[in-house]
Amino acid sequence: MNRPAIGTTPARSPRPGTAPGAPLRPLALPAGASRRKTRSKLPRMGQLAVDTTDRGRIIDLRRDADTCARLAHGRAGGRYRCLACGHRLILQWPSSPASRFTPRFRHDTAASGASGADHCPAPAQHQANIQADLTTMLALRDQLLHVLPQAGLSLRIDPELAGQRWEIPPALIVRRGEHVVVLERPRRLLTPAAVARRLTATRTQHGPKAAHWWVFDRDDPLHCDVAGTVNVQPYDRTIAHTKVRPTPAQRQIAAAGATVCWLADDTVLLPYGGHQRTYTSQSGEDWSGDMASWQRDWTISHPLPADGASWWGLIPQPLLALGKQPSFRPAAALATMSALERAEHGRERHRRRRAREHAKQRTQTTPAQLPLPAPATAASEPADTPKTPTLVPPSPASAPEPQSPPTVPDPPKQAPSPRRRRRFNWRSLLPHQWGR
Repeated sequence: MNRPAIGTTPARSPRPGTAPGAPLRPLALPAGASRRKTRSKLPRMGQLAVDTTDRGRIIDLRRDADTCARLAHGRAGGRYRCLACGHRLILQWPSSPASRFTPRFRHDTAASGASGADHCPAPAQHQANIQADLTTMLALRDQLLHVLPQAGLSLRIDPELAGQRWEIPPALIVRRGEHVVVLERPRRLLTPAAVARRLTATRTQHGPKAAHWWVFDRDDPLHCDVAGTVNVQPYDRTIAHTKVRPTPAQRQIAAAGATVCWLADDTVLLPYGGHQRTYTSQSGEDWSGDMASWQRDWTISHPLPADGASWWGLIPQPLLALGKQPSFRPAAALATMSALERAEHGRERHRRRRAREHAKQRTQTTPAQLPLPAPATAASEPADTPKTPTLVPPSPASAPEPQSPPTVPDPPKQAPSPRRRRRFNWRSLLPHQWGR
């Protein structure tokens, strides 16, 4: 058998339907197959733990490699606990820098009594929900690291909640000097009790001066019910703002003084309240006719939407602009809200001026009512009307006095009737004797 020479590649036979010498095309992959197997974006439970000695900070071995290198290894006195089951964890670290061992949190097999990659006894669905919640919060943290490079960001949770099913994911804490901002990002529907507990816990732990933000996803239909658009003119130019119908939980959050917003990529949408109103008629105004539609308008409530708002308008602001204020104050959005309030006052003055002008026009164009003619009487008869004298017979007791005959006015002359044309007769042309 002939073997190929060293350093040479044996020639491959061409595929059916391929011309000799033509480059070979890659084989088509079956449907649903991929060339490179992508890793799941969800972190493994062995990479996550809650540190009970650091105010409930959540440790992520993938992102906090430098910080985790300074942590105590091993059991560390029960310092680390699993987020899914609440059991104590063991931090395993490589024995030497040259080792290829990946750091991880391991369950105590004897204590957990579970098998699997992480030996976590929690149900698989419960673990998946926790992984999805933490992935959402960690993605928000990575996004804010580019906006707030000098700020301290950490995920924290009450250690007593480790192993329980939470309704709200752990909060993201942002510290910039003396300013503290607590960011929430819910994924499921919120209940009034869960919102009240989180508001109370945040106020108790961080104080009343901490800014509490609730960030919802713009594309999440559970927390963003779009109700059309509204055209506004804050700076003498017309722009369209998206309107949303707030949920009861969002109204509860706003009434408590916290900030509600929506996140769309790198843009934050901050709300103001829209209230329907009807102008009360004042003296000298007329809102009838064509002015009836001008009497209906809307008014704004800000910086927090009032509870009676029928809809919320959203003002977009770049997420990068929030990093310019240490207290996370949305200065650009608040300036737009103030401009909308000034435009509202100007709109009301203009409409009331039109209502007063409308009232004056109706007064000028309405004709005065003419008096009805009085009934005809003997005293009010016209002078040129001929009167017929009334003859009163003399009283028998008195002698008749000679009286001149009354002057009866001549009857009015009638216009002469047109002369009738006589009919032609041949006989009229003959002499009269012929007819004798």
